[in-house]
Amino acid sequence: MPFITVGQENSSAIQLYYEDHGSGPPVVLVHGYLLDGRSWEMQEAALLDAGYRVITYDRRGFGASSRPSVGYDYDTLSADLNVLLDELGLDDVVLVGFGMGTGEVTRYLATYGSGRVRSAALLAPLPPFLLRTNDNPEGLDRSVFDELMADISADRPAAAKTFLDRYYNIGVLGGSHVSDQAWQNSFHVAIRASARAAVGCVAAFLEDFRGDLSRIDVPVLVMQGNQDRIFPPEATGDRLPHLIRRVRHVIIEGGPNAIIWTHADQVNRILLDFIPRSACPSASGAR
Repeated sequence: MPFITVGQENSSAIQLYYEDHGSGPPVVLVHGYLLDGRSWEMQEAALLDAGYRVITYDRRGFGASSRPSVGYDYDTLSADLNVLLDELGLDDVVLVGFGMGTGEVTRYLATYGSGRVRSAALLAPLPPFLLRTNDNPEGLDRSVFDELMADISADRPAAAKTFLDRYYNIGVLGGSHVSDQAWQNSFHVAIRASARAAVGCVAAFLEDFRGDLSRIDVPVLVMQGNQDRIFPPEATGDRLPHLIRRVRHVIIEGGPNAIIWTHADQVNRILLDFIPRSACPSASGAR
């Protein structure tokens, strides 16, 4: 199993598990909350068939990666992504983040620049700023996050079930767009995550990305379901066309947060259309 070392905690190295398949232009996929790199299976298959090299990895605390007690903030998580790109010697990369992973992509571009990156895609985005404040009235009340962290601390499996029901919008799409078996698979992945990571990553949701977004200078695809019950579009994706210079904004009608699974064919078509176009000057300003 391939690993890269991104840090140290006491006597143990902090290692990230990754997979690197195919040949051609590289696409790096950064997974969402309570998931792992295998959550991208629908997109990985489509990208490999289209002739891309596809790299997935498990965020620290998730999947087969190390489970440290520290580092669940976006400065650290984007530094982990930077180590991955450096260690694999990747250039002209398309960075694709989903859900929580859109935070890594955004912070990476703001901190490390676009020297290695051709373009980016933010699917079911977390930015610009989820917390409601006086200067951010579109955000969510802090009690939403406090309650989630309290629920995780009190009964993590039960909290994971509630989260996944909302993630898939199971009351509407269960049985049609997501099977019981797919939901169960996600649940098993979720409860294998580090308890420390599960809480720490929710705290990271409160980080402010507004300053980061203004520094992004590559073409960006923003794609989100209009029924996203995790990161509501009015607080997240709907705001991004006004904050990113070169953006294409796509709404998936009826899509929940979990569009990479429930609406995979549509997501894949749009992503595969965007990637080659994003290398062309005509992609600038596309909406």
